[in-house]
Amino acid sequence: MPRAEASDLALRARIAVERLRNGEADRSLINLVSQIVIIASFITRAGHGELDIEDIERVERGLGEVLLEADRSGIWNVSDSLIEGLTAVVNEYDRQLCVTRMEIVVQASDHLEKLVDLAAQDSRFTDSQRQVAQ
Repeated sequence: MPRAEASDLALRARIAVERLRNGEADRSLINLVSQIVIIASFITRAGHGELDIEDIERVERGLGEVLLEADRSGIWNVSDSLIEGLTAVVNEYDRQLCVTRMEIVVQASDHLEKLVDLAAQDSRFTDSQRQVAQ
């Protein structure tokens, strides 16, 4: 991927994390960072990651829990430890965009799109899970 395009994607991810760090949180922001985490996890599973997949999955679960809690209580609480983990994933995402073949990044994006489509069609998903996918 051209460095300018990779830098733009990474900058958007970093801005999203900073917004969370500054206490901003809403569904669209959590969805954005969730998508980044899903893409980073796919690229890692394809053999192009330096973070343990368990660490990435922990962040993914944490973001899901934020959405579920917000649905239950209306309170958007993103813990400092989740932001730390998310920062590590975004750093890895940035690295991956620079060094991973474009084919793998495209496959990761396609995978994310399929997950979104499945979640939209599957009645077993809760509204929060559907909205994470979207």
